[in-house]
This record gives sequence, structure tokens and C-alpha cells, in this order.
Amino acid sequence: MLAYTSGSPRSTFAASSAMHLTSLLDLSAQLSETDSDDRILNVALLSVMGKLKIRRACAFVPDGKLLIAKHLKGVSILSVPRFDLTEPVFTSEDDPDTAVLASAGLYWCIPLQRQGDLIAVLCFGHSLDGIEQEPDVRTYMDLVRSITSTAVHNAQMVRSLIQAKKDLQARNLLVYTLFESARDFTGAMELNQMLRTLSYRLMGQLMISSFGLFLTESEQDEHVIINRQAAASLQDLYPDILEVEHPFRTEDLSAEHHLRPLLERNGVAVVSPMTVHGHKKGVLALCGKLNGQRFSDDEVLFVEALGNTAMAAIENERLFREELDKQRLESELSIAADIQRGLLPVQLPPTPGIDIAADTYPSKHISGDYYDVIPLDDHRTLLAIADVAGKGVPAALLMANVQAALNVLAKLDLPLTQLIDRINRLICDNTEPEVFVTMFLAIVDSRTMAVHYVNAGHNPPILLDGEDVVLLSDGGIITGVIADPPPYRMGIGTLKPDAVLILYTDGVTEARNPAGHEYDVGSLVESARRHRVGTARELLDRLQEDLRQYTDSHVFDDDTSIVVVKPLG
Repeated sequence: MLAYTSGSPRSTFAASSAMHLTSLLDLSAQLSETDSDDRILNVALLSVMGKLKIRRACAFVPDGKLLIAKHLKGVSILSVPRFDLTEPVFTSEDDPDTAVLASAGLYWCIPLQRQGDLIAVLCFGHSLDGIEQEPDVRTYMDLVRSITSTAVHNAQMVRSLIQAKKDLQARNLLVYTLFESARDFTGAMELNQMLRTLSYRLMGQLMISSFGLFLTESEQDEHVIINRQAAASLQDLYPDILEVEHPFRTEDLSAEHHLRPLLERNGVAVVSPMTVHGHKKGVLALCGKLNGQRFSDDEVLFVEALGNTAMAAIENERLFREELDKQRLESELSIAADIQRGLLPVQLPPTPGIDIAADTYPSKHISGDYYDVIPLDDHRTLLAIADVAGKGVPAALLMANVQAALNVLAKLDLPLTQLIDRINRLICDNTEPEVFVTMFLAIVDSRTMAVHYVNAGHNPPILLDGEDVVLLSDGGIITGVIADPPPYRMGIGTLKPDAVLILYTDGVTEARNPAGHEYDVGSLVESARRHRVGTARELLDRLQEDLRQYTDSHVFDDDTSIVVVKPLG
């Protein structure tokens, strides 16, 4: 946060009062370790009271038309009406806006602002030495105001950024606000830009031209960042330098310290850990000054505070990239959902002699469920249901290819065993070995109600006839595993007048209730028995409703696809 107070005002102040600079550096270091507004305001009050020997103070935060008192120090005031305050002012009992404050012994009001918005007001009583009007003190208070305003604003932005992860739109707005409104490090959105800012600060304040930044963690495995090619030898400090826990000058290390020879050999004069909220995220190593001068204690403190600020910005940049990745992932899932919806029939085609209803209840993920109803002629209808191993765009694209192949092959009027064999070959030739598809194909002939089918590793459909339950499991292995599998076997069943055929994916029988128990096939059969009277659509609706009641949820871990087939008449 010291970066915000750099420039000619700070240089003039530093030249006139090293003690004030030490106080400011201490304040900045403390404020960088917390993201609590209350703690920041309290630390700022205590720091100024101790420095200027002030006995009364408090902080106010805006709340509608009032300023609410926080952290009362020697005063009992609770709130005051909000008034226009853009610059520090001295109170007076003759001033209607500040009379209440003056009567409470509060003499000086310091507004904390960001882009014109009031964040808080720090109020102080008289100092014991009566030095409020001295230029150095006024300058000191201006810098306290700038540092504290920046600390409160950054704390609010970081908290908002983390808390808004579950709301992408709000998060994007907060990220945009963060990088638009904050200056220096918090205004940089790229690591290179942050490094340039760090380099400019070190050169401008300390006459440092070479430094190394060593990260404890890095997503790109780039743990060492050197600002100049001429300082490439600083690479040799990694990983030993990461053990550093406190800032120091190399010359202050004992002659026996194991790091001293390594640091001196590479021209390192100062080393400081870089922390965010008390956790070490990296280490900053500075080479000597261009003018050869020794680093003062104040300058070492400045390096520590500047390094912590830079690391906080790098962390913010990481959070920003995480959100971009999340946005890209959500975009991918949206594409996959569009593909999946496009695979499913918008409206089932006419199927003489049989009543068919089908539906997919989407999960919170995008998986590879697919079903289809394809009329072959005036009497025969091809039923298909399948499930790809995997989720997202790859699964949706593979299922799109399977759907296209099935619709083309269906026109050739091939035996089901040959049809499934060709689909298996297509999947094997165009996917990785770990990708596979479970599939069930059946042809229903409305003249005889015969059901010829092949089951390629799919959940066996249920043929329910009165109390009799037949699981249609004949077929062979799942498709996509072996290019030349053992021959698929065709099974035969009959759809009798009162029978019902139920095709489903594993998302149905593997759905869990709050206790963790699966729905299983038996539950699906019992539900079908209870609701078998009526149309296929009515039965399907009741099957889905029973499933939702069992799981006590309208969101599943996997898609739940069901196809119900009943004879007409």
C-alpha cells in the first residue's frame, strides 16, 4: 500500500521526518495483513494516537444519512448526521455540521475516500503537544489518510472478489471495478505489468535495478522471476531462499549463516518474504543500490511493505484468471448442453400401434445421455438409448456422431447385430481407448408386438407384464472398447397388450436419496407397477415424480433419461 503514497510529497516528508516514515511503514505493513475494515480503522486510530500523543479518537462509517461511530477512544458519541466532507477539517462548536464532534472533544476529521465515495471518517482530539497545525503533521495525516483509504478499499475488493465466486456476473463486475479503480499494483491486470510497476518503484525509491521474485506456488511452474537478463544468476538462489521468514540485510547475517555466501556471490543486499494475510507466498531478493549506499532500516521496512503489496496484487491476478477459467468452463458446458438438446427429438414421430413417451431430466453437469425413436416402415420402429462415458463437450460431440451414424445405418435396414457392430467400429476408430458408449437398440413390430433387441452393456430395459419382470440383457460388451468384439447376440421379447417397456439410463437407478441409498431397479419396477394404467406420457411423468420425491431433489449428479413404450388398443 505504500505504493499509493509515492511521489514528491512522500519524498519531501521522508527527508524531513524519518520517524514519521517509520510510522507510516509500520502502519502499511500492519494494514496489509488484514482484510477486516474494522481492524484497519482500529489500527489506524491507534497508530496516529500513539504517534501524535492523542487521547480521544473514534472512527465513523456512513450508514444512510448517519455516520455511525466505531472504535470509541475516550469519547461516548454514538452517531452524528452525515455531512459533506471531502477534505480534512478542524471541528468547531460554531459549525452546525461539526458542533457535536467539537463538543465531544474531537478536533480533527479525516475523510477516507475512494473515487469520490466516502468509506469512513477518522476523528481525533487535540494532541498533548498541540502540534496539529504543523506542516509535517498535516503531511503525515494526509499520508495516513491515503494509506488507510487504500487499505480499506483493497480489503473490500478482495473480500468481495472471493465471496462473489458463486455469482459470475457479480464477480466479473467486481473484478472489473477492482482493476479499474485501484492504482499501481491493484490496477495491474497482468503479471508483466505488475513486475514493471515493482521495478519502477524499486528504481525510483531505492535505486535498485536488479531483483528476483521467488514464488512458493505457481500454476505455470514459473517459481523464479528475474527482472533483468543481466541478473540471471539470481536463479541460483532457488529454492534455498524460500526458507526466509523475516526481512534482513545480507550484511547483517552472521558469517556462519549458510545463506550468506550464496547471497553475497549473487550480489543480493536485501531479502524479504512476501506475505498475504499472514501467509508467505514468495520471497523478494534485491541486489545492491546503483549508488552503492547501504539500505537503512526504514528502507528495509519499505521493501517488506512493497513486496507484500505486490504479492497481494499477484494473488488478485490469480483469482481473476480463475474466474476467466470458470467463465470459459461454463461457456463450454453451455455449448455441450446445446449439443445435447439438439440430439434429442423435439417431438417423437408417429408410431402406429405403439404409444411412446420419452424425456431427459438434466443434471447439474452435462453428460452424454441420448435416446431416439426412428420409424423404419409402417409397422416397425427403432428405439435407441445410450450413455457416453464422460461429460461436457467431448461427450456431447461423440454422442452427436453416434446419433448421425445410427440415423444413416437405420436406413440400410441392417440386422441389429450388424448395426451395433458398425457403431462399435466407428467409436473405436475415432476415440481414445478409455472412451466408450453403453447402448440399447430395439425394433418393435406393431403387427406382432415382437421386440427384437441388442444390449451393448447398457442398463437392461424393463419389460413389465403383470407380475412378470423381464430384464432385456442379451447382446454383448459396451461399444468403443474392442474393435472386433465377440459377436453380439440378439434377444427377443413380446410387448403384450397390458405390458410396458421401460428404457432408462444409469442416472435413474443410481440416483441417491439424502441418506446415500440408490434408487435401484427394484424401485423403478415398483413405481411402474403402481402407475402402469394410463398413457405412456402419464406413466413417464409419474416415474419422474417418484424419482424426484425419492431423492428429495430436482438436481441430479447425472442425467436421468427414460423412454416408456406401451401397446395401443
